[in-house]
Amino acid sequence: MKTLTVEEATPGLGRLVELAPADEQIQMRKGSGVVELRAAQAAQTAVDESLTSREALRRLQEDARLTPQQAEGYLRELREERRAVDFEQP
Repeated sequence: MKTLTVEEATPGLGRLVELAPADEQIQMRKGSGVVELRAAQAAQTAVDESLTSREALRRLQEDARLTPQQAEGYLRELREERRAVDFEQP
């Protein structure tokens, strides 16, 4: 991982943008602020891509950068909401 100050990164920003899609981790600091330069995920073009529930949730967790504990809490909330809806139906 590269960590640069904003002053160091500015002259070579074009090169850093080229490195980011190659999975090079780059952070820039200004005082106590830190930003990360990374490639944006491309939109999925395969609409008919079939994912298992586990893989879909894993991708959501990665995209949202959730910790395993946050992901578990989210799943727990979904289960509780589903149970409440199922219970309300006649």
